[in-house]
Amino acid sequence: MRPDWTRLKAVVLQSDDWGLCAWSPDEEAFRALSGTPAFRSPAGRIYGRSTLESAADVRALRELLLGFRGADGRPPVLQANAVMAAPDYGRLAREGAGCDEVPLVPLPETPPRWARPGLWDEVRASIAAGVWRPELHGLHHLPERAWLDALRRQDADARLALAHHSPVCEAVEASGEYDAAEPAPARTRRLERAVEHFAALFGRPPASLCPPDYRFDAHLVAQARRLGVGVLQGLPERGGTWLRARRLLHLWRWPGGTEPLAMPPRIAFEPRGDAAPAARLGAARAHALARAAWRRAQPAVLSTHRHNYAHLDPCWSEAGRAALRDLLGRLCADGATFVTDARVRELVLGADGAL
Repeated sequence: MRPDWTRLKAVVLQSDDWGLCAWSPDEEAFRALSGTPAFRSPAGRIYGRSTLESAADVRALRELLLGFRGADGRPPVLQANAVMAAPDYGRLAREGAGCDEVPLVPLPETPPRWARPGLWDEVRASIAAGVWRPELHGLHHLPERAWLDALRRQDADARLALAHHSPVCEAVEASGEYDAAEPAPARTRRLERAVEHFAALFGRPPASLCPPDYRFDAHLVAQARRLGVGVLQGLPERGGTWLRARRLLHLWRWPGGTEPLAMPPRIAFEPRGDAAPAARLGAARAHALARAAWRRAQPAVLSTHRHNYAHLDPCWSEAGRAALRDLLGRLCADGATFVTDARVRELVLGADGAL
């Protein structure tokens, strides 16, 4: 029997970039980099002061989520799509950019400038509380070849960012970890390493994958399937021509019988420092679109990036939590049930085990 999504009122809270050591480790780095092209871009104006989450950020979200209950009596769960490693800036400084691969510092360790004392105690406590579900976002969120080429060319913005332990520069922002411009064997190795490290860190393999920046092709889909990843996020959000048409097609064909299961198009819930319900990507809009998804007999997949809740400006982070509190209150009043990608796949598969 297939699920009655209209009655279930399922909500998935997908959140990208957890564990990512970008954009700025601290205010000093932001001040130094704010004039570079990437930081002056539309994305840079939004993300420039975003940073690695702190123990306090994760604890505050855990306490917020535990304050709500869905129709099944369980709290909302944040599906934290995690980046598994950061560049080893010390080695890069000593050895230069002549290497074939970026040297890495794997989670739960971080480069020294990105240290966040107590962070992983809070992550583990949030997982144990049932409100934090890590899934896979990538190995390091970087187009390695593009970044190393920029460093070898001595691009001024890449060199300045490197000096401040940030990878963000024009060359990096123009590509992605699994972009087709990156060599296919390297993309395969990165995904294999990411899956392996995820399983070692969290004690289980990833059930779901969101390729960074929605830049990927059929090669990535095939490799994810080979590695046993059951759910793919972001397929309707891939860039290129006819994006709107492809989103609409995916919307009406879902679940579509694909492997891995492609999740429905994301609903953007991105407060970006604005707690007002009527903000452009705020609580009122996200709530209305969630209701529309239920009417289509689909789960509501809400996308809310880490930068809403982890920021160099604490007022920005508090506004993000206030907006999330508003949205969760609206959804709980509707009788929503909060699920993960893995649970959606289980419900879609049903008793026969086939998509």
